[in-house]
Amino acid sequence: MRKENAGAGSGRARMPSRRKVLLRALAGMAAVLAPHEVAAIEPDVPWFESGRYQFTILRPAQELPPLRLFRLDGGTTDLSSLRGRPILLNFWASWCAACRMELPALDRLYRDAWRGRVHVAAISEDRGPRETVARFVKSLDLKALPIYLDPNGYVAHLDANNVKKAPFALYGMPITYAVSSSGVLVGYMPGDADWSSPAADDLIAYLGRT
Repeated sequence: MRKENAGAGSGRARMPSRRKVLLRALAGMAAVLAPHEVAAIEPDVPWFESGRYQFTILRPAQELPPLRLFRLDGGTTDLSSLRGRPILLNFWASWCAACRMELPALDRLYRDAWRGRVHVAAISEDRGPRETVARFVKSLDLKALPIYLDPNGYVAHLDANNVKKAPFALYGMPITYAVSSSGVLVGYMPGDADWSSPAADDLIAYLGRT
C-alpha cells in the first residue's frame, strides 16, 4: 500500500521515513488541513487494491476540513455532523465513464450492506446546472446514495495551481477519500473500485474503529 506525505489538496511527494513521521508527531506539527492536532492513525491500515489501483495512505494524519456541501435535493450538509461513523467522499462527474459503473454499486451497498455502518457523500464535479446532475442520477436509477454538488470547485480541484484552495485533489475520476469515524482523513482510492470486496470491507471496519 502506498503512503503519501502530502495533503489532500497538494501534489504527490516522496514518502518520508518512519523516523521523520515520528519526529513530526512529537514536534506537534499541525496537519495540512487543520490547525490543531488530530488522532493518530494505526500503522496497520488494511491493504485495499482493485484493478489497476490501490488505496493510498496520507501522511501525516489530517483532520477532515470544515465543509458544507450543497445537496442535490436542496439545502446543505455540514460534514462535521457525520462524524461518529466512517465517511467515504466519492467524487464523480456525469462525463466520467467509470462513474457510471461505480455509482450504482455504491448505491446498492449504501442501501443494503452499509446501512448504519458508513456515511457516503457522492459529490458531483459537474460545472453545469443542477438539472444536468439530476437527469444523470435519474438515468442511473440511484435511490439511496446521498448526492451533493460542487459546481464552483471549492471542494475538489483538478488544476495544479488550485486557485480556489479546494481541500481535495482529484488524482483521477472517480476518486474516493476515506475518513475515519473520529474525523481523520486516512487516504484515497482512485478509479472504479470494487467496494463490495472483502478488502474494502476490512478498510471500512478499520475506519470504524479509528
